[in-house]
Amino acid sequence: MLHTSHVSCCASLRQTLLQGWQQSFPLHSSPFRQMAASSGATPRELLALCQDLHRRGALQPVLPTWGEGLSRERWRLAFSPGWDDAALASAVAALPGCFHLERASAPQPGLPALWAELDVLDATALAAQLARLPEPPCASLALHAATPGAAACDDIDTAIALERGLPLCSRPYADCARRLGCSESRLLARMQTWRRSGLLAGLSLKPPPSRVPQPGLLALWREAATPQSLQRLHDHPGVERIHTAHGTPAWPWRLSLVLHAAPQLALDQLRETAAHAGLRAPDASLRLQIEQPRDQALLFLTRTGNA
Repeated sequence: MLHTSHVSCCASLRQTLLQGWQQSFPLHSSPFRQMAASSGATPRELLALCQDLHRRGALQPVLPTWGEGLSRERWRLAFSPGWDDAALASAVAALPGCFHLERASAPQPGLPALWAELDVLDATALAAQLARLPEPPCASLALHAATPGAAACDDIDTAIALERGLPLCSRPYADCARRLGCSESRLLARMQTWRRSGLLAGLSLKPPPSRVPQPGLLALWREAATPQSLQRLHDHPGVERIHTAHGTPAWPWRLSLVLHAAPQLALDQLRETAAHAGLRAPDASLRLQIEQPRDQALLFLTRTGNA
């Protein structure tokens, strides 16, 4: 009976970890002890399971989630079809700032075949990453600048260490502090300060993003949408991304819409979504394969020598 109960507990705990730890990873000198208190497992059992899942590639190390208080920019980039689209897509996905990638299943003349979204600290950081690519983007759109009142990071070395990932051990902050050459209490105090200021939203312990591309559809309009139409799109459950722009020769689309949709249903879903929002048919559309290279952009671990 005890054995059955133990197996059931471990199975439940494994499922919780694979779905992502819903609460923020504790900022505490013994975080796994705190997590175990609410999981029904002992700290040793919890840590052993995390280490096993990590070895199997089913669980990431403990990683930071940067908050709105950290100054950064988000960009959407478009790339023209080239001689080796697969190589270009791999190069873009490898950029530290890239967290979202859309590849056209069947490229169309006159339209970009690859679209990507990047988070970077500033325009200089963006330029440095784009310099690594075999060819530059044909168009770019600033999705949003830094949040008003957001601040720059005041300790780059600590930010880099956090983006490398905290080890899955009983005292991960002590291990990280040793590598930084400071005390555990000083590291925890700095992270608590970052959290209070909004620079750090928290830390997470969860599985890596799926490597399986998801089907979708990109729709493009040259005319701007009304505020009412935009609100209906935001409220629509099938819409994953909405981007608006002023419209320029390089980026003529005033409205871009990304849907998650099975290939056989994509066009019907687009027609239904457009009608719901009071929009006419788009000027262009592309079937997509949507990829997520990483959960969130690496903002500090950006140089190859830092990895």
